[in-house]
Amino acid sequence: MTTATTRFTKPEIKKMACPAGRAEAFFWDTVLPGFGLRAYASGRRQWVAQYRDSSGRTRRASFGDVKTVELDEAREAARSVLAKAELGADPQAEKKAARRAVRVEALIEAYLADAAGRLKPRSLIEVKRHLNTHAKPLHHEAASAVGRADIVKLLSGIAKAGGPVAANRVRSTLSALWVWGLRSGMIEGENPVAHTPKPATEAPRERTLSDAELALIWAATGEEHDHDRIVRLLMLTGARREEVAGMAWAEIEGPLWTLPRERSKNGLPHEVPLGPLALAQLPTQREKRGNGELGEAEPAKREMRALVFGKTDDEGFSGWSRCKERLDARIKKNRSEIFEKTHGRKPAADEITPIAWTLHDLRRTLSTWMNENGIEPHVVEAVLNHVSGGAKRGVAGVYNKAQYREPKRAAMARWEAHVRKLAGLPVIAAGNVTQFAKAG
Repeated sequence: MTTATTRFTKPEIKKMACPAGRAEAFFWDTVLPGFGLRAYASGRRQWVAQYRDSSGRTRRASFGDVKTVELDEAREAARSVLAKAELGADPQAEKKAARRAVRVEALIEAYLADAAGRLKPRSLIEVKRHLNTHAKPLHHEAASAVGRADIVKLLSGIAKAGGPVAANRVRSTLSALWVWGLRSGMIEGENPVAHTPKPATEAPRERTLSDAELALIWAATGEEHDHDRIVRLLMLTGARREEVAGMAWAEIEGPLWTLPRERSKNGLPHEVPLGPLALAQLPTQREKRGNGELGEAEPAKREMRALVFGKTDDEGFSGWSRCKERLDARIKKNRSEIFEKTHGRKPAADEITPIAWTLHDLRRTLSTWMNENGIEPHVVEAVLNHVSGGAKRGVAGVYNKAQYREPKRAAMARWEAHVRKLAGLPVIAAGNVTQFAKAG
C-alpha cells in the first residue's frame, strides 16, 4: 500500500493515481488531517476520512467518487465526519448499520406473511390495504429510523383524505406492525406509534333506526342490485356486513343459513333462520365463466358460482362506499317526493337532509327491537352470535352448547313480520313457511 501527503488542490488531485503493481494507494491532505483520497489499480478513486473510534481502532469512511464529488464538497464532508468522530461517534459504523437496517417495506412483507396464518381473510385484506397503500410513504425508510413525527405526519394526511376514523385504523395496524417487529427480533428500538395522538376519539355508536327510517331504506333497495339485496338481508337477519357479502350457496340449506366458524367474528359457527322474505332476497344462482365474468358459460364448461354476491368467487361483494352513496341519494329523493305529496310543494334545499346511518345500525336496531318486544336476552344474543351474555359467558359457555334453534326461528319470524308491516307487505301467518331449495 502506497501513501503520500500533500496539500490537496485540483491540479494535484488530477495527478493522484495508484502506482503500477500496487492494488491501492492513499494520499492525505496536509490542510485537513484525516482527509484523503484512495486510488485503486482499476483507476477508481474515492474520497475518504480516517479517524480512530472510541476503542482506538482506525476507521475509514468513504463518501463519494472523485469524478462526481468536487474537492471543496469532499473536504467539507470529511470535516463533518471527523468532527463527529472527535465527539465520540463512529460515522462508519453508523453508515454500515444504516445499510443493514430493515426497511419498513421488508418489515411489512414479513409481518403479512406471518399474519396470513392468524387473521381472517377480510381482516387480512384490510391490514394489507393499510400497510401497502396508506403506509407507502414509509416503505423505503429504515424501520429503526421512523419516529413519532413521521407517524403523525402520515396519519394527518390520511385523516384529511379519508377521515380521522380511517386514520385511527391505520394507526392501530402500524402499532401492531412495530410491536410484532420488536418481539420477533427483526428490528430494534421502540414503537414510534406509541404515545402518538389518535386522529379521532371514537365513542361506541348508539344509533338505532326508527320504523320510518327502516321503511325508507326498504323502499330504496328494490332495484335487485347485489347491494340492495345485501342491505335487505342485513336488515332481516342482523348479520354483519362481511358475513352476508361473502355468503356461499353451500352455506344455505332450506330456510337455514349456516355461517362457518372460519367466517364468523368469534370463530364459532352460527345458524341463521331465513324467513320467506329473507329467502326472497337471494338472487338466482349464476353461472361463471373462465375469465371470471358473469354470463352464459360454454355447455361443456357449465359451472355455478360458489358465492351468492359479487362478480367473482374471490372475495364476494365489494364497492361499499359507492353503492351506499347511491342508496342514500335514492332515500333522499324518495323523502323529497313524500314531502311534495304531503305539502303540495317541493322542499327547500335545507328541508330534506340526508339520513345519517351505517349498515351496522341495522344490526343494532334488530337487537334493540327484539329486547324491547319481549324476546329473552339470551335468545337475542344467540341471534347475533354473541358469547357475552350470561348464558354463554365464562364457565356457563363451556357447558352450554345450545343453538336455541326454535327460539331463534320464532324471534326472527316476529322481526320479519314487523319489517313486512313497515314495507307494506302482507304478513305471513306463523307456520306458513315455504321450504327453500338451492338454485342450480
